[in-house]
Amino acid sequence: MSDETLRVLASKAGISTHWTDQKGEDREVSPESLRAILAAFGLPADSDDTLRNSLSVIEGGIGLAGAVSFATARTGQPVTLPLAIGAGTKIEITLESGNRHIVSAQEGFEGALTLPPFAEPGYHTVHTPAGDITVATAPGRCVTFADLSGGHTGWGLAAQLYSLRSAEDGGIGNLGGAAELGRKAAALGADALAISPVHALYAADPSRFSPYSPSTRLFYNPLHADPAAALPEALIREVIAKQGLAEEMTRLSAMPQVDWPAATPLRWALLRALFAAMTSPAQKDAPFRADFEQYRASASSLLRGHATFEALQAAELARDPLAWSWRAWQDAYRDPDSPEVAAFAAEHAAEIDFQIFLQWLTGRSYGAAQQVCREAGMKVGLIADLAIGMDAAGSHAWSRQDEVLGGLSIGAPPDYYAAEGQDWGLTTFSPRGLAASGYAPFIETLRASLRHVGGIRIDHVMGMSRLWLVPQGAKAIEGAYVAFPSETLFRLIALESWRHKAIVIGEDLGTLPYGFRDYLREQGVAGLRVLRFEKTEHSYVPPQEWDAGAVALTTTHDLPPTAGWWAGCDLSPSDDGIDHQGLRAWDRGVLWGAFQNAGLVHGERPAPEDTDPVVDAAIRYVAATPCTLKMLPIEDALGIRTQPNVPGTTVEKPNWRHRLQGDAGALLDDPTVRVRLRHLGPTRETS
Repeated sequence: MSDETLRVLASKAGISTHWTDQKGEDREVSPESLRAILAAFGLPADSDDTLRNSLSVIEGGIGLAGAVSFATARTGQPVTLPLAIGAGTKIEITLESGNRHIVSAQEGFEGALTLPPFAEPGYHTVHTPAGDITVATAPGRCVTFADLSGGHTGWGLAAQLYSLRSAEDGGIGNLGGAAELGRKAAALGADALAISPVHALYAADPSRFSPYSPSTRLFYNPLHADPAAALPEALIREVIAKQGLAEEMTRLSAMPQVDWPAATPLRWALLRALFAAMTSPAQKDAPFRADFEQYRASASSLLRGHATFEALQAAELARDPLAWSWRAWQDAYRDPDSPEVAAFAAEHAAEIDFQIFLQWLTGRSYGAAQQVCREAGMKVGLIADLAIGMDAAGSHAWSRQDEVLGGLSIGAPPDYYAAEGQDWGLTTFSPRGLAASGYAPFIETLRASLRHVGGIRIDHVMGMSRLWLVPQGAKAIEGAYVAFPSETLFRLIALESWRHKAIVIGEDLGTLPYGFRDYLREQGVAGLRVLRFEKTEHSYVPPQEWDAGAVALTTTHDLPPTAGWWAGCDLSPSDDGIDHQGLRAWDRGVLWGAFQNAGLVHGERPAPEDTDPVVDAAIRYVAATPCTLKMLPIEDALGIRTQPNVPGTTVEKPNWRHRLQGDAGALLDDPTVRVRLRHLGPTRETS
């Protein structure tokens, strides 16, 4: 079997056969890795026969029927479709608005059908003799903050949702806390509140609580629901009292960290009791009951599939505590379309309804929080966080098996921070599966994230162009870059941004292909500029030279807050042969020097424990940039030192557990905090 032919197949499938390491040296992907990745693509290459057959499949476009019935375009640009239809042929078009008109076909490159440009964005239908084609027509770029603000600059806060305290949260922050923080921030002049992902995790497994490792991105995590957003407070208090939950809720609410193993079952107990109370005969005429019943009646097959997964996983874990992945379930339950799964859902109809109730309640909570933010004056409101992938053991991978890349995990090649590379344990969409389905899974994912917000942050946005994929069982260094249809994906992002009037932020930190940030700028996607990374050879990039189209930040959730960095809280107690303290002392001097050069501070740099002046200067430095939107992590607004997440660690650090001191609605009342926020812009408060 020829390795050269294997590499030809890999290249045609969008798999890079070489990559450049952190030293600039060319590395070749092994044949074993190529075969494993190709197999996940449905292109086996383990023999001469399968290799030849897979080449025929990919060269003939076999299995990509959806690619013929779906295309993307930009407004104002001619539309090219992969059909050979004679020039002058009359083609009927139905716009998404319902308007219909006739156009004349033109002959394009190599005889392809070319139509005149569409003037308006939308999902338009082109009626051809060969069948209907949906043309997703995007505007020239995404909606930007400048579009919403009339060209003015603005600022916002970023917070980990679980960290926010509010009444009766039972130890886990919820969307009610986001609403209260958003209301107060808006009064102080904020235009946005970015929150951690609200994707669905695993109801039956409280140990898996990383918000960036979702079971599915199509539905929400009910642990963040705010019952008061949809149900009467009197009913909630009555349920808490009857169930005897108050004492434990108070205890867990007061803890400095989220105790997920204890708080999760308590939360489920409350939610189950609320569901029982809401669906009791006593509430049959209540408006909220009617709202839920309407939601349940219109539940999509996707929602019912997710609800069934949640119920099935709980049942399978009760049978076998090791069956946390659907691949370890009983054979009949591994197929979501099997008669046995249908029978299970019918037998557990009440549990399915409960899971649907959870999504109703969380969706209503999300919408209510966004409404509070917007009515308080924010131009954007909530900014959702879209994880780069989903857990291969989760709901999406089970219910939509043809859409995802089984046997592959997203990661990163070796760099100076991770010498062995990284394996993030997440899967993603198959590029061929996306094309075959007319990109429906990607569109559904965007809409789920944008439904109740004014903006979206796309984690690892380079994944729209390429991803490092690692075969199951292989080392991270044994992966390869796989190309994704970036032009199509960014057109869809721009279209959904326009439809939802939502801004798009792309997390573009780390190693990027040459020109990628320029490409993001053209798409109207705001990249991130983080103070810690905006360095020159001997100093920091002066604030006036930052990219105006990017979002400016002092730090991120994967870095120590400014106070923690200055104090050295992130430094390892073991020196590993490196003088970490000495290096940090040098770095402190460089940063303080940058503040001095910007005219923000004077005098000697503060001691490591004297962090307030440094936090203030960092905020003023970011505020001095021309970036249209500045986002301040709540940890820096408060001047605290705790890092939400330490990459590369799991149980070693209390990742995704730290809670902020004080109720969310009171966090910004401290005079010191208010002074910091005034550096970012004027207040909306009236005296």
